Amino acid sequence: MVFVIYDKNTYKCYFVEGQSINDFKLKPNEVIKAHNSSDLSQTDIRAYNDDGSVKTLEEQLKEKIIALKDNEIIDNGIIRELNKNYEDDYIVMIERGLENLDKSKKISEKNGKKYIIEKTIEEKYKENLITKEEYNSCIINQRQSEYSQNLDGVRAELLDSVLNSLASQGLLNENQIEVLKTIEDNRAKIKTQYKKIL
Repeated sequence: MVFVIYDKNTYKCYFVEGQSINDFKLKPNEVIKAHNSSDLSQTDIRAYNDDGSVKTLEEQLKEKIIALKDNEIIDNGIIRELNKNYEDDYIVMIERGLENLDKSKKISEKNGKKYIIEKTIEEKYKENLITKEEYNSCIINQRQSEYSQNLDGVRAELLDSVLNSLASQGLLNENQIEVLKTIEDNRAKIKTQYKKIL
């Protein structure tokens, strides 16, 4: 039969085999009892439930049977060290104050998952991470990008229409007609090179 002997003061335990509790000589601070579990892995008697099963690590942590280091977490039933090369771990380390996040980044949550993302230009400006000039330069670049994505095609078609109308009315000189022809040829080449799927 397996018995557990544990220290009343420290709760540390070890396991022994014998026929009866009376087979063992105990120190004044020790207690012995029959152990009804095949799991003999724990060294603290408090880690066992009354039925002999071992408490989960989360239960042991809550009951202060075990303690985690600052850089440790319980992950799928094991205690492991955080690794800053994994984003999820890095976020936990930042939240625990073990690591510092680059000032130009922030932690964002989406669908219950946390991510590290770049702060917006507005956030960077409000937090004095960029100057007014840098902010304005970024805004101008964003505008130009939007213009090119949303207006260039429309503007080019409108300009073609107006110029072709002027050319048909004889209101353009020879140089202007030549430039218009070059633009039309270039647009035709681009359309041929990047064909739409119909």
